[in-house]
Amino acid sequence: MRKLLLAFLAAGCTSSSTPVCGDGIVDPGEQCDDGNGVAGDGCTACTLDNTGNEAHVGATWQIKNVAGATQACPTGYDTAALVNQPVDANGNAVGQPIIDLFDCAAGAGTSAPLPATSYETWVQITDHAGTNVYAKSVPAFLDVTTTDLTYNTDILTDGGYFAFTWVLTQGGSPVTCSQAGLSGSTASIDLVATISGGSAGAADLFTCDDGYGVTAGYVAGDYTVSIDAYNGSTVAGMAPTINTSIQPQNAVTNLGTVTIPLQ
Repeated sequence: MRKLLLAFLAAGCTSSSTPVCGDGIVDPGEQCDDGNGVAGDGCTACTLDNTGNEAHVGATWQIKNVAGATQACPTGYDTAALVNQPVDANGNAVGQPIIDLFDCAAGAGTSAPLPATSYETWVQITDHAGTNVYAKSVPAFLDVTTTDLTYNTDILTDGGYFAFTWVLTQGGSPVTCSQAGLSGSTASIDLVATISGGSAGAADLFTCDDGYGVTAGYVAGDYTVSIDAYNGSTVAGMAPTINTSIQPQNAVTNLGTVTIPLQ
């Protein structure tokens, strides 16, 4: 069933005996309710806008541990909410998220018709009422202006991820990857994370020009993180090490903007 909400329903909220359009609750007889009276935003007068230009977002989800073993849906969390948040050309949220609800154990679902535009998309595993969230997947940006797309994701029970942006400096001034000679196919930004007490670290490589990266899944724990800029096999610059942690249930630890001074 499709719902357009300001957020997941607060605990204890139920539909009133007399439907109220614009209260954020999809009552019987309403196709949607986005909590406002704005026309043309996907839900007008509690009826889905039919622009003649509609799209669908499919999704698949698997619950796993970091080792890759498939896990059952957590006890008490039987719902997967596919969230499509409309965004503008800069990735900023526009209007309210469009939410479709599915059985968690199904592992797949397709949204109801959506306005054909760009979305930030993710899946949340929730309880049946939608009031408690077990985990949220790492979001992705999907442009379904001209074609339907499918979002595939894994949700980790015992681990999470590091996310960060980076800037390069030389002599104290910002430089681009191209100016630093780090735009070739052999150049990269490398993140190495060593768990406390561990003798070896896991590494992820990113394209310098992207400016942003999310690692693969790491098991929950305390880590020492080093981030370097490589030009082929040569270290071009090193950021100060960071001591931080990874939380379970697919949590993303944001390292913020990391400055990499070049040699």
